[in-house]
Amino acid sequence: MGLRLAKLCDGIFFQRLLTRFTTPEELFGPLSLKSLENDEYRRVTSGFLPTADIAFLDEIFKANSAILNTLLTILNERKYDNGGKREECPIRCVVGASNELPDSDELVALYDRFLIRKEIVPVSDDGVMKLLSLSNPGESSCELNDNENCAVPFVDNLDGIIESLSSACDSILMDDDACELMRDIRTFLRENHNIEISDRRLVKAARLLKISAASDGRKKVDTLDFLLLQHCFWNEPSQRLIIREWLWDNLTPSGRSTNVSPNQMRFLLDNLRKEILITLKKTNGYIDDSFGVKQNEISTLEALREESKRIATIAVQRLDALARHMELVRRSDEFIWIQPDDASAMKQLLLPQAELLWPQVKQVAEDAKALEMAISTENSLTLSNDHRADIIELLWEDGASSIRDFTEDELQLSRREAKSKYDSETLRAWKKAKKKYDKASK
Repeated sequence: MGLRLAKLCDGIFFQRLLTRFTTPEELFGPLSLKSLENDEYRRVTSGFLPTADIAFLDEIFKANSAILNTLLTILNERKYDNGGKREECPIRCVVGASNELPDSDELVALYDRFLIRKEIVPVSDDGVMKLLSLSNPGESSCELNDNENCAVPFVDNLDGIIESLSSACDSILMDDDACELMRDIRTFLRENHNIEISDRRLVKAARLLKISAASDGRKKVDTLDFLLLQHCFWNEPSQRLIIREWLWDNLTPSGRSTNVSPNQMRFLLDNLRKEILITLKKTNGYIDDSFGVKQNEISTLEALREESKRIATIAVQRLDALARHMELVRRSDEFIWIQPDDASAMKQLLLPQAELLWPQVKQVAEDAKALEMAISTENSLTLSNDHRADIIELLWEDGASSIRDFTEDELQLSRREAKSKYDSETLRAWKKAKKKYDKASK
């Protein structure tokens, strides 16, 4: 992989197998004898890690303390302290490999510097036949630079592309929903699985999500980008499935466990409607200071109107987020940062979930807006007091707490007669039954 990356960027490739006995000279170059003559402690770094573009360090967690701090400086800052001078390192990417996980604090710090992690599993039974049929099983054909089977075309103006993406990344938005999602997964992993995500890793992961969005030409981080975190937040390979399952359960807007669900919004809206009807009964349907309406009742209506507006705004925002999410899921196989298997799984798992939520959120948005308009002073000249109460009562008749059967004589009552005979809940049920009865009678 490291060699192919070096070919991609037409850069210098450096690789080394580390052991507990590896010396700094093997990674950073031998001491300069000429500099020692001048009482300077410098290394000849040409051809070694400080001058490489791509590096592959095998058995990286066998690094000893003699090389660890210097290695961390290169990984963190892309700089190398050579004698009394700090030199810039052209390093673009360091790939590490290990057959074991770190078991000391020093090595855990090194492990934390590698943002993207990938487990390489043994060859499956089905893959054994293909492996054994190779001319040199277990040996990469890409070791030969002239091998056409693994040739990687050089990307023109790679530095320009990187600079452009980096610049675009700085202007990519992580909105409140994205920040909350990042916070929630960190909290979930810490509290439920004792997986600590350092501040350093969190910030780097957030930048990776922004790069993913910028690569797709988007202006904000979307839930789609969060699938990358399954390759960033695990410390042991088995934890990746935990992260993946959490993401499947929480990527859909309005479907997250920490969001206010459509049913919860519906419950809030239903209680709000009942409060409005109680207040309108006190004001005889008037919503301003006409006809001696008390100021405290006007204030109550204003507060209820603002609450209706707030719920409507939230519902519309959720609806917009859901629409964007569904569109991105439908074309997820176009994104270069998403694996084909993940894109297919998203369409099978996330799209049906979003499509199920869509009509529920849409109905809440419409009902909340209608409720707001029903008590809006802007409509007071065109909406009669009787109509206002009727609209509020008819907003979502399916939500009536009790629906009873009515006789034919009851269904033939006038609206005024029914209004004087029934309480508000029964009247709402009567209106629904009356509507069906009149429709069937035509």
